Amino acid sequence: MLHIIKSTQALSEATQYISESDELLLIEDAVYAANPQHKDFGQIKGLSTSVLENDLAARGILNRVSPSLRVIPYSGFVSLTVQCEQSLTWN
Repeated sequence: MLHIIKSTQALSEATQYISESDELLLIEDAVYAANPQHKDFGQIKGLSTSVLENDLAARGILNRVSPSLRVIPYSGFVSLTVQCEQSLTWN
């Protein structure tokens, strides 16, 4: 399953339900958690996590992303939705 996370608050809720085989995509304000210095980074550590490049750039934090995460363009977002049979968006 693909979990699309839109906020750090939603990230806290979603991580209770994410399994190791799931994919996680951080978009909108959830991209702040991609910074290893962010208080919520520990919640995504060890999970298969992608981060939307345009949202990182819009917030000026493209250079602060953990190297353990995949930074993807919109085409990567589309690829993830095709790859995963189901998706769930967390606001």
